[in-house]
Amino acid sequence: MKKILLYGHGGAYNHGAEAILRASLPLFRWAGAPIFLSTHFPEQDREFGLDKLVDCLIPADLSMVSEERAAGTFAAKERAAAEIYRDALAEINSETICVGVGGDNYCYPNWYRQSIFSRVARERGGKNILWGCSVQPEMIDGYMEETLRGHDHIFARESLTANALLSRGIRQVTCLPDPAFLLTGKPVPWQESGSMAAVNLSPLALRRSVGLMDAFATAAENLLESVETLLFIPHVTMPADNDVEALQELERRLSPEARDRIRWAPEFLNAEQRKYLISRCKALVCCRTHISIAAYSSGVPTLTVGYSVKAQGIAEDLGMGRWTLPVEACGCLPALGSELWENRREIRACLLAQTESIRRQYDGLAIGELGCI
Repeated sequence: MKKILLYGHGGAYNHGAEAILRASLPLFRWAGAPIFLSTHFPEQDREFGLDKLVDCLIPADLSMVSEERAAGTFAAKERAAAEIYRDALAEINSETICVGVGGDNYCYPNWYRQSIFSRVARERGGKNILWGCSVQPEMIDGYMEETLRGHDHIFARESLTANALLSRGIRQVTCLPDPAFLLTGKPVPWQESGSMAAVNLSPLALRRSVGLMDAFATAAENLLESVETLLFIPHVTMPADNDVEALQELERRLSPEARDRIRWAPEFLNAEQRKYLISRCKALVCCRTHISIAAYSSGVPTLTVGYSVKAQGIAEDLGMGRWTLPVEACGCLPALGSELWENRREIRACLLAQTESIRRQYDGLAIGELGCI
């Protein structure tokens, strides 16, 4: 019996990962097959209701992570990864369609965790799809290129990734914007308190730049010259990578008058509800990719500080490259934020038109015609 095995999902405390799944699952259901989700943290997925959207959660064995970290060779790391995901890998047979849904997993050194699913799918006669992905071009070595070639199809979410793959002769590639553009905002009770702009800050980005916190503090103070309220909205709340901690430190950096005008997004909100709050904002300054996507697809002018191909590629495809800064150039953030505000009406019109175009791309997508699902 045909089944779909989704892998590369770390848990719903990464609300970007949650957004990819919520937007993609209706498309995958088209196949009429049961859907299994390999996950690092099933308790997070249950907390935010993802368990109700799939047929089965398959937990990873994270007790093997220490062995994985100690491994000295690529082959040894793959063997350790195979133990971490052994229960999910056991589900793969000739009727299985494996779909990598991790988004940016090929932008980080532990990408080899994905190679296990690709290899086992090939060995057992199943199919393997990479869905809504970005790939860091300079990280493509011989091992990664071999893995990428082994996919039946790759859906690159931005053209920088698509072009990098095509330049290496990897032809089974479709450039299709991130599925999270399709996510619908879900209204939540929210007492409006005048005009509002939003801020998101990532500890992952902070670790890459000593000046980023000061730049965000200045940009936040500047925004408060034009709006009544600042919405602080975390988008990843993993224990080791928690936006709440970064935003709390930012709050401490602001003046007492500014702190009085901050509102926090409730922590229990899922990705759809967070998108709704973002849609109520006049502008966003952020780090996380999927909070930028929530804003872009709601027509909210957005300034993004990025540290990998995904931020730049997604922004450039939307005509938003001007409003995306590499983390190394964060000193330009306050001035560019003010410029974003001055151009907000034109930017909003551009984003709404681009989002409509993306929806038409998905309306015309017949995944089955590609022989993928």
